Amino acid sequence: MDTYTVLLILRIALVAILYLVILRVVAVARREMKLVERAPASVTRGKDVVGHLVVIDSGSTALRPGARLDVEPITTIGRSPTNTIVLDSTFVSTEHTRILFRDRSLWVEDMSSRNGTLVDQNRITEAVAVTPGTILQVGDVRFKFAI
Repeated sequence: MDTYTVLLILRIALVAILYLVILRVVAVARREMKLVERAPASVTRGKDVVGHLVVIDSGSTALRPGARLDVEPITTIGRSPTNTIVLDSTFVSTEHTRILFRDRSLWVEDMSSRNGTLVDQNRITEAVAVTPGTILQVGDVRFKFAI
């Protein structure tokens, strides 16, 4: 084999590898777009407000103390934009806490977050019922439940 043949084979191999990389990027992008399309449908929150969270201490987020955030029947709190309440803080996990409305009560549960979820300064390991006035701490942000 002469040098030109070897170079031609190497060029063809390089082009084939580039096409495989491009196809992989397109496949990942399509999968992510499908997840984004499905997210609102799978998290259909009928916008029924069952309570509020009042910001007591905004920690490292841009929230203002006193701000009222709606609590829906299924409310998730975390750093990911798919959460109901998004907290942009390094102390908050991607999916940190979930608040559920069941049996005519609000229940808070930690979603295996790194820094844990505190209810009235107690770290929770299982779902806990809360009432108006209860203090919820997610990462470095503190809220008070209100009606």
